[in-house]
Amino acid sequence: MTDYALEIEHIPTEGNGDGLIKARAGEFRAALAEPSLCARLAAGLGGFSRRGEAEYALHGQPFFPRSHRAALKKGVAVVTPEGALAGDLSLTDHIRLLPGLLCGKKKAREKAEALDEAYGISADLSAPAGKLSTGDRYRGEILLALLRNSEVLVLCQPEAALTPLELEQLAAGLRKACQQGKTVLLLTCRPGAAALADAFDTLSPEPDDTPPDRLDIAVGSVVLEARNLTGGGLKDVSFEARAGEILAIAGLPGSGKQTLLDALTGALPLSGGRLRLNGREINDYSVRERVRAGVACVPGPDRDYGFPLENVSAGESMALRRYREPAFQESGLLRKGEMGRYAGDALAWLNIQRGEEGTSENRRRCALTRETDGNFHVLAVLNPTRGLSDDAARDIWNRLITLRDERRAVVLFTADAREALLAGDRVLTLYRGEITGEFDPAVTTEKELGLYMTGRRQGGEERFDEE
Repeated sequence: MTDYALEIEHIPTEGNGDGLIKARAGEFRAALAEPSLCARLAAGLGGFSRRGEAEYALHGQPFFPRSHRAALKKGVAVVTPEGALAGDLSLTDHIRLLPGLLCGKKKAREKAEALDEAYGISADLSAPAGKLSTGDRYRGEILLALLRNSEVLVLCQPEAALTPLELEQLAAGLRKACQQGKTVLLLTCRPGAAALADAFDTLSPEPDDTPPDRLDIAVGSVVLEARNLTGGGLKDVSFEARAGEILAIAGLPGSGKQTLLDALTGALPLSGGRLRLNGREINDYSVRERVRAGVACVPGPDRDYGFPLENVSAGESMALRRYREPAFQESGLLRKGEMGRYAGDALAWLNIQRGEEGTSENRRRCALTRETDGNFHVLAVLNPTRGLSDDAARDIWNRLITLRDERRAVVLFTADAREALLAGDRVLTLYRGEITGEFDPAVTTEKELGLYMTGRRQGGEERFDEE
């Protein structure tokens, strides 16, 4: 009989041949892979996909679940950043409804508290699942898996849902679970996260961990000034974006990043506060008027980077931002030939072949080029590297740094503390629509920033000490 609780063979990798993962019972193991590969492996193990991405074995027997329920019956629980907890039911309600448990609220809470005492893994038990923080949802899914007595826990990209400190605390609890015979497989694209496990396999080329070049350039004048912005969940948000600077605003999903971005671009009316661009108030400007005034925006992955049109490629969509210019229209009629030539030249400059612009990485590069090919003063960009490998993310960061060095103001909204510290010249943290702190990346750690992303506020408390 095999010594391994979980085996994954013939994993397709780029440049490394077929990948292999073998995890013994009671082992805490990680696999370092591209984000898309992490997601596909998790989908296969959890029964979310019927594609044969690799060959799986559970205790030496072939394992390829045809449904999520089938995976759970075999003792395999997969937790993803998106999660399955939602709606008005609380985590306590979800626990009560577990097959074989069916108990009252008091007993459900007692079981969750017992797990917290044993492993140090806790989550908000009372709030509706739809209102939980991403961290509580992720830990809640793990609690449910432990209460189901799942033998194998597969955690997909927990760094997308947890701060670095939360991830370290979770790893300590999972190690205790492994001592009780559980097998934990952590699928991640971050070397730092993989290093928390007892051992890890590398399924992708080693990333370059050198931080992007940062030029020592003087901070310029205020380009965008926000004062006491309220509305849509924002609560007295104030900040300044300056020429020649990347201002990173770091917040977990649900913190208000999208709302603040919409307020800056005019997509969300404000109920209070003031916005000024180069000293001129723009509160009453429409989205189009703000674009003309010099506000550029790259929406995040959830809005397809501003490429919402069906049957129109990302390359062709790049020209639509400039369709009112005389070069692209005449007497109100679009000059599609000119638009096509412009799109072709832009793709050639990006070294993207026709037909390849639809990939996630290339769509982001196209979106950045579309928004920054012209006269603008401030660029707002949301989660530009979410789900990308470090090397692909570095290309995006370097593009933002180039814009900074051209003395543009860049506002980078991100859920990634590491990205905020690497790319930002200043960092603000956002939590439930409020600014909770301002930080110098040169003297701030990911753990410290993560605390303020989850609600700690500056003012009066002692400085965080990692030791």
